[in-house]
Amino acid sequence: MSTKLVTFDVYMALLDIEGSLRPIVVETLGLDADIAAAFVRLWRAKQMERAAISNSLGGHRISFGECTAMALDYCLGRHNITIGADTHRNLLLAWDKIKPWPDAEATIAAVKAMGCQTAILSNGDQRMLEAVALNFSAYLFDHILSSETAGYYKPHPAIYNLPASVLGISKENTVHIAGSPNDVLGAIAAGIQCIWSNRHGNLILDPAFPPTHEIPNLTGVPNLIAA
Repeated sequence: MSTKLVTFDVYMALLDIEGSLRPIVVETLGLDADIAAAFVRLWRAKQMERAAISNSLGGHRISFGECTAMALDYCLGRHNITIGADTHRNLLLAWDKIKPWPDAEATIAAVKAMGCQTAILSNGDQRMLEAVALNFSAYLFDHILSSETAGYYKPHPAIYNLPASVLGISKENTVHIAGSPNDVLGAIAAGIQCIWSNRHGNLILDPAFPPTHEIPNLTGVPNLIAA
C-alpha cells in the first residue's frame, strides 16, 4: 500500500542534541568541551531513563519537561555544580532551540514533495515539540504527535497508535523514521514500517525487532519512501 504519512522522531532523528547543547553547557557551567559533551550525554540518558520509569510505574505520565529537569539536577549533582534558578531555567529552555541535523530539512521537504503528510512523533511534551518545530527554516510538519496525548513514552504501543487514533491513517500507510534503537523496536513491534537513521552506528538490542531499512543518515529516506 502507498505511504500517506511519514512520522519523524525529532530529538534523535532530526535534531543534533549534543552539538547544540554542548556549547551552551560549556558557556553556562564553565566546563571544558569534553566534559560538557559527557554532561550532555548523561543528561540525555537520565532524561530517557526517567521517561522509561514513568512507563513502568503504570501511573500518571510524568511530563517530559519534568524528566528533563530531574535529569539536569542529577547531572549537576554528579558534577558537584550548584546553579541559580534563572540558570537552571535557561538550561532547560535550551532544549527548545536544538538545531536540526544538516540533512533534516531537505529530507522532510523531499518527502512532502512526494505527496506524503509529515508528522513529528516524539516523547516530547506538546509545547516542547511545537517549539522545536520552529527551529526549521520552513514549517515542514503537517502534524505534531506527542507522547503527552498517548499518555505513555516510547516504546509503548500507545504512542505509535497516534497516527491511526488521531489522524485516521492506518499503520499500513505509515512509515516511521527512527533515530534510536528503542524507537525502532517500538515501531516494528507496533506493526509500522521503520527506517532507522543510525547516525551513530548503534546496534539493535533485540534482533527480533530489526528496522525495515537502516541507513547512516537522513539523505536516503526519500528514495526508500519512493521505493
